[in-house]
Amino acid sequence: MARPLALLLAVGAALLAALGLAGPAYAADAPTTISIQGAGLPDTITIGQGADADLFNRLLHQVGWMATQGGNPMKPDPAKLGPKYTVTISAGSKPLQRYDLYPQAAGGPKAFRPADQPQGRTSDAWFYVSLSVPELLHAAGVPLGTGGSGDAGSLVYQDPAGYIPDGATSDRKPLTSITDIMHAQGRALAVWVGTALLVLLMVVGAARLSRLVHDRR
Repeated sequence: MARPLALLLAVGAALLAALGLAGPAYAADAPTTISIQGAGLPDTITIGQGADADLFNRLLHQVGWMATQGGNPMKPDPAKLGPKYTVTISAGSKPLQRYDLYPQAAGGPKAFRPADQPQGRTSDAWFYVSLSVPELLHAAGVPLGTGGSGDAGSLVYQDPAGYIPDGATSDRKPLTSITDIMHAQGRALAVWVGTALLVLLMVVGAARLSRLVHDRR
């Protein structure tokens, strides 16, 4: 019985080690730019991690999380989505993620994640996104002065928070980046796998002990 237990422990250690080593791979492809294309934009808007760090981090925080989520169950009416803006997150010249944002959709801002992503296929998914997304897009240069869908429920941008990228002060801390989120998910998965292996070992040990007690009778 000692040999199977040792094998299980070795496999568990290997899994945890592999998960621990997976973190730097994300860091190598850390996002550096966000580009925006869509209605009313003659040219692509590019937001860099350098000069526009505050706006970059806030927008990344609001869209990057969709990469690993399953989406919300909904089928929006195309006639009520309003203008579409395609947001691409890249590491240098290498695209990482791509989403279609509908900041003025009826019922609130929405986003669509196409199955064909720059880093491989996933699943089509719709998401409800934060009400701050239209504000951030407007701050980046997207014209959101009027309701785009023509529906009474569409969001009309009025800059409620008065967001001004150039006025960002040092007391505004950048929000968590997608790299931090991925690292946190990796650690959580490692804890889950470790816990599952520990429970398995306890069950095997209890079964072994029960068998020994039964054999002595």
